[in-house]
Amino acid sequence: MGVSSGRSRIADLTFHVFRRPLHPDWFGPRAFRRVEHRGWSADLRIIEGGHAVLFRAGPVCLSEVLCGPETVLPEPGLLFHCRLRHERSTHLHPGGLIEYQSCMDVERVAPEVFRHLCEEMTLDPSRTGLFHRFRSANRLAPPPISHLHVDAGAARLSIHAFHTFPDECAIVRTQSLFELDRSLAQR
Repeated sequence: MGVSSGRSRIADLTFHVFRRPLHPDWFGPRAFRRVEHRGWSADLRIIEGGHAVLFRAGPVCLSEVLCGPETVLPEPGLLFHCRLRHERSTHLHPGGLIEYQSCMDVERVAPEVFRHLCEEMTLDPSRTGLFHRFRSANRLAPPPISHLHVDAGAARLSIHAFHTFPDECAIVRTQSLFELDRSLAQR
């Protein structure tokens, strides 16, 4: 009989990009932060199994969602969808106003290395983004952690997300870049 942390399995995770806003009721947010600059804004949420980012610039809105099977999403507006089985990347230019790039990867490590990485992530949890420590059903393993590191500039938003999966001694990493078209950035 195994002991579970209570988090989804990585094989069940999906990564989505929509060209539309998704209402916050689709998610059960654990942490929230709004980032705003002249010309754009972004709502960042840590959700069960991953994260959701809603990026708006002028008339264009992109929603990025990494989630488990407990989060059912709509189909309209879907630009990209994949499972996290191996390294993947995408490059989109919706509406000609925003350039979007993302890559995602899963890293499996030895249990002692995994424990050490989790301890490091908790040392500096939220100064540059969002952090949430989920409740674990296994008191002997580190709890699942989600950390979004945010780097914002006048014409861009960069997000490095780390999500730990103690049952699999794995970390899901995503890197996303939202960049405004140069003509929008100069307004």
